[in-house]
Parts: sequence; C-alpha cells; structure tokens
Amino acid sequence: MANEEKPTADLSFLKKEMKRALFPEGSLIIQQYSSGDSFYFIESGTVEVWKYLDESKQEVLIIGDLVSGDYFGEIALIDSAPRTVNISAKEICVLYELTRENFHRLLQTSPEMTLTLLKLLTARIRNAEQRENQVLIQKNKELRLQNETLEEMVKERTAKLTQTLKIIHEDLETAKTIQRNILPLGLRHVAHLDFGSRFEPMAEVGGDIFDVNRLEKTKVRLFLADAIGHGVQAALITMAIKAEYDHIKHNAPNPADVLYALNQIFIDSYGKKSIQFTAVIVDLNLEENKLTYSSAGHNEPYVVSKYQIIPLPESGVMLGLEKDVEYSNHSVPFGLGDRLFMISDGYLEQENSEGILLGEAKLLSSFESAKSLDLNLTDTIHLLMDDFHSFRGDASMMDDVTILGIGTSY
Repeated sequence: MANEEKPTADLSFLKKEMKRALFPEGSLIIQQYSSGDSFYFIESGTVEVWKYLDESKQEVLIIGDLVSGDYFGEIALIDSAPRTVNISAKEICVLYELTRENFHRLLQTSPEMTLTLLKLLTARIRNAEQRENQVLIQKNKELRLQNETLEEMVKERTAKLTQTLKIIHEDLETAKTIQRNILPLGLRHVAHLDFGSRFEPMAEVGGDIFDVNRLEKTKVRLFLADAIGHGVQAALITMAIKAEYDHIKHNAPNPADVLYALNQIFIDSYGKKSIQFTAVIVDLNLEENKLTYSSAGHNEPYVVSKYQIIPLPESGVMLGLEKDVEYSNHSVPFGLGDRLFMISDGYLEQENSEGILLGEAKLLSSFESAKSLDLNLTDTIHLLMDDFHSFRGDASMMDDVTILGIGTSY
C-alpha cells in the first residue's frame, strides 16, 4: 500500500473533535461484520487491513498496511452497515477517534469543515476500493500460476506413473512367460496315456504349480501344489517349490516320502510358516494297474471310470507349517479306461455373482456330463472349464485354477 497513491490532507483540525486512544500491538481495532460508529486517524504506529473471504472465516485476504497520517472507518460515519474488513494493530498505535454522533454535530455546526471532510472521505473510499481490487487481481494471478504449476505436476506424475505401470506390465509379462515355460502345458501323452492340462491364474501370474514326470518305463509321477496367496508373491513361491521339487522327485520312492522331504527342505531353508502351500503327489504304476497318492492339505483328486467317480480323500497338513511331519500313502486300482483328474481348490471354491459356491456337486455333475457325451480326456478338461466360467458368470475369479488329467479312453 505504500506505493499506492492516496489522498493526503492535514486533518489536525479534527483532533479537537476527536478522542485520543492507545491500542497495544496485536489488538483488534475494527472487527469485520460488526456494526461501526467510529472513524480513526492514525497519529503514530502501523495497522494491518485484512478480511475474511466468506463467513466461514476459513480464508483470509491481506489487503495492506496503514501508517501515520492515514485514516480508516470512514464509511461508518455515513451509514450503519457492518464493517467490511478487520483492522488490527501491528505495533503500539496512537489513534484519534471520531464517533458518528460527533460527526453529525459537525454537520450542523461547521458546514465548511464537514464538506472538506466529506471530500476527503469520498476520495478515501474510492482509493480503498481500487486498492482491494488490485489485491484481488494479484491473488487471481497467483492462483492461475499455482494452477499452472499444479497442472504441470499432474502431467509429470501421470507420465511417471504411466512409465512405472509400463515397467510393471513388462515385468509381469516376463514372469508370465517364465511361469508358463516351466509348466508342461503342451504335453499330450505320457507313456501310453493321454495327458491334458489347463492353467488359468486369476492375475497375470499365479500360485499353482504342477509337474508330470515318467520315473520309469511303467511309472508316472504327477505333482500339483498351490501356494498360499495370489499374484507375484505366490508366483515367486511356486518358482521355489518347483526348483526344490525337481531336486528330489527322482530320489524318493513314493509320494509320502517326497512330501516329507519337501516339507523338511522348506522348514530348514525358510523357517516355519514362512512359506506355506498345499500339494498332492500321485504315482501311476502302469504295470501293476495301481495308483498311489499322498496329500498335504490339498483338495482331493478324482478317479473317473466308465461306471463311477472315486474321490481320493485329502490327508495330512499343508507344507511349511511344522517340521518332521509324516505323510501317508494310499493306493487304489487304476487300469484301462480309468482317468485321473487333479484340480486346485480355486475351482471348487469359486462363487458366482449371488455368492453361491461352485462346490463338489457341480464338479461331479460336469464329470457325468462328459461321460454321457463320451468325451475324450482333453475335451473333458475343456468342458470342466466351460462349466466353471458359465457358473461364475460376471463374478471375478477368486483364485487360480489348475486341472490336470491323465488316463485312457473308456
């Protein structure tokens, strides 16, 4: 305000009509929205003029300072409207105060003095309006600059986020490729048996891992594991599972021994409850027409023959919980015309949009449909997945889904 042009006048002639008042630093001389009835002349000191931008009093506009020789509160002498600004003392101030009552007395007793004062007050009001408009214009400029800066920051952040998302997407695609390459997805025959598989993770990568391996001329070993969790974390765990399993799968004579050894390795290497996963291993002895399996908390496989569907009940606790856990082997006949299906729990635990669980009854119904249609093994797996997606409808997949199938025609 010091650089702005403002009317000057010697108002010393008014002092005899005004009352001297002392205001300490920080005191509020005029309060916005209050009724006003006094006009002030500054003898010494500095006051600050400021206002609330709305009645919520959340935002403040600083208009400027008034110093010795300035005056304020003039509108109160003319009307009874509420104060439009706040004025507070920035330091100890000596002011002279003229009340509306004394002003009205001057109008009657000294017309020439009153006319001079009114001219000064009119110029003062006009100057105050211009000053406030200039402050608002400056504030608008500052706001525009802030908005431009904010827009640039948003653009920069958006570009960085886009680049980060691109890198994440590329990394996920790489992880997806690696995971699929270690799965025997393209395998169609093992020994003289048909083999089929379907792997559908709920995200780019999943927590299911499987393996099929011909140990001997007449012995095939199948492995299916499901890591706790989803996405990248679970996928990394499956990499560790597959690596450790590959080291021992040829050495253990039966499925239970493989699970025991695998559990020991993970407890020793990672600690109890650090990595947890379910698994089921099945050995097919083609010479003896026998199937031997062992489960570590995994949901049950199914042997499907022309006449019946036999669930192979789960047993044992999941891997990675406790050390020295013993697992059991179980054997059932498996011969010409029989098929084995190993399924991860994401299939049975899927819910539809109404919150209804798919469950075992729906799975068994799909097996019966495949049998009635006399579908081969690969087409049976396709039917199971079609029924799965038909059941879930618009609902999101709740977990990774893996189906392994091996066997012969009925």
